Amino acid sequence: MTEQNKQAAIHFSHVLPAVTVAHPDEDKRIKGNPERTAREYFANELHGVRAGTWSADEGSYRIALDENKHEFFHIISGRVTISAPDGSQPVRYAAGDTGVITPGFKGIFEIEEAASKFWVVTERVL
Repeated sequence: MTEQNKQAAIHFSHVLPAVTVAHPDEDKRIKGNPERTAREYFANELHGVRAGTWSADEGSYRIALDENKHEFFHIISGRVTISAPDGSQPVRYAAGDTGVITPGFKGIFEIEEAASKFWVVTERVL
C-alpha cells in the first residue's frame, strides 16, 4: 500500500496524477477519433479502486466492461450517450448527471459535445 493510500483524505489538487492520452482502437471507432485524456488521482490495488478525471473530444466508439468492473461517473461538462451495441436504449448524460456502467456492459459510448467527468472504477478479483 502506498503512502497516498494510507492518508485519511486525499485532495485531488494535492496529487500529481498519472496522465494517459489515447484514442479509441481503430476497430472500436464508430464516428471520429476522439482524443481522451484520463488523469488517475487515486489507485488502491488491494481494494480494486481507482479514481480520477477524464475528458474527450466529440466522437463515438464501442466499449466493453469486464465482468468484474463497475464505473461510477459524474459528468462535469458536455454531453454523452451510452447505448446498446445496436444504438438502441440510449441513456443521455449532461453536466451535473451521475451514472454507473455495470459489469459486463457492452455498447456504444458517444461524446455528443466535448465532455469531462469524475470517475471511480472498482474491480474485484474473480
